[in-house]
Amino acid sequence: MKIAVIGAAGGVGRRVVAQATKAGHEVMALVRREEQADMMSLYGAEPVMGDLEGDWQSVLGGAEAVVWAAGGGAGGDFRAIDGEALKHVTDVLAERGPKRFVVVSSMGVDRPEQMPPFLQQVLRVKAEADSHVQGSELDWTIVRPGGLSDQPGSGMVTVDTHMPSGSIPRDDVAALVLACLGEPSTVGKTFEVVAGDQGISDAIEGLASQ
Repeated sequence: MKIAVIGAAGGVGRRVVAQATKAGHEVMALVRREEQADMMSLYGAEPVMGDLEGDWQSVLGGAEAVVWAAGGGAGGDFRAIDGEALKHVTDVLAERGPKRFVVVSSMGVDRPEQMPPFLQQVLRVKAEADSHVQGSELDWTIVRPGGLSDQPGSGMVTVDTHMPSGSIPRDDVAALVLACLGEPSTVGKTFEVVAGDQGISDAIEGLASQ
C-alpha cells in the first residue's frame, strides 16, 4: 500500500513511517525541515517538503491511504494545526482522494471538562475537527490514544469507545494505526486505546462487533 503520512516527524508519525516501511509499504512522509527529510530517508520513506499552513498536497501523489499524525500540542498553534488544518485536509481528501483516512486524535476529546485544564482547549479544538472528519464521506477511522510514552511497544492494548485514563507507548499507537489501515471493519469507527492485555489484531476484531 502507498501511504501518505502527515505529521511524519512527530512522535507517533515517525513510528508509523518506520513500521510501515519495514512492513513493505511505500511511504510518502510530509516534513518541514531538511533534517526531518534525512530521517525519513533513513527509514526508507520518500520525504516530501511541505507545510500544513501552505503547500502540502504533493504528499498525496499516488497515495492509497492517508495517516494524520500531526498536532500543534498545548504549547503550539493547536487551533491552526489540530483544528483548521485537519478540517482542510479532510475537505481536500473528500474532493480528490484518497478516501481512506486514519486520524490519530486524543483520549478525552468528547469530555474535555474531565481532563487536565491545560489540555481542555486543545481537546475542544480537536473535538470540532474530529466531528468534521466524522461528517465527511471519507473512509475514516479516528484513534484516540491515552497518555503517550516512549516505552517500547508490547503489542498489547485495550480499545473501547470510552476508556478510563491510561497510557500507551507510541510504538503501539503506530502499530494500531497500520493495522486499522488494512482492516475495513474499522471504517467509521472512533475509539480510545491504552496499554492492555489484548493483541492488536484481536482488539481490532473486537471493534468490528461493536
